Amino acid sequence: MITVMQNEIVQSLLPLIIINAITLLSCIIFIFIYPRRKKDPEIASRMHETFLGLFFREYWYWLNKPFINFFIYFKIKPNAITTLSLITAFISAYYFYSGNFGLAGWILIVSATLDIIDGRVARSTNTVTKSGAYWDSCADRYSEGVVLLGIALYYQNNFIACLATIATLIGSELVSYTKARGEAIGITTTRGVMQRAERLFTLCIVSVLHPFFQVLFKNTNVNPEIVMISAMILMAVATNLTAITRLRTIFMEIKRQENNA
Repeated sequence: MITVMQNEIVQSLLPLIIINAITLLSCIIFIFIYPRRKKDPEIASRMHETFLGLFFREYWYWLNKPFINFFIYFKIKPNAITTLSLITAFISAYYFYSGNFGLAGWILIVSATLDIIDGRVARSTNTVTKSGAYWDSCADRYSEGVVLLGIALYYQNNFIACLATIATLIGSELVSYTKARGEAIGITTTRGVMQRAERLFTLCIVSVLHPFFQVLFKNTNVNPEIVMISAMILMAVATNLTAITRLRTIFMEIKRQENNA
């Protein structure tokens, strides 16, 4: 019985196993490269209160350097990359809605990676524009919103999971809005541990592992959806705490300025 289950897990998850093995190998290689590698000042300048440290961010940029060079070589415009990221997010949302979380997670990784690459290409080719930055920000909101909407629709008959997903959607929009509204009046903050990168990281990891949990819990009384639902509850709480932290920080700074005026 155990052997049959093990074989089923291996056969069902062979692509995932291969991809994860390649990723693990590249990470091991980077561990040896990292101490001698010149640190990217741009990454360091963008660091904030987060559970994704400098090492992981440096690793992800290093891993995607060939793709960045590809877009630069073929002179693909940053705005086109942003649009492609948005399109893949909509495709990912469809697969979340249809319940194919594994495929949806991998497509979301592609979308998130393209979202990283567009800015790097723009800065590397000296084509940074205000219109491009504006389009990128708007596309980010649409991308995240439609993905969470797809998950909410999938869980429409599960009150707790649907509510947690909607709460995550509201919180994620507020995390961005509170910062943007603060910047509009000259106050900014990067506080909070569940920002966009952390939300994407959490959702991508849980999604691509979803097929594994389905096979693992197949012949048990454990609901294979429990991991995804737990992740959505965690994101709902952490995302809204981040939004509240930013709201409070900016509000207190506004009051301080008003009192000193």
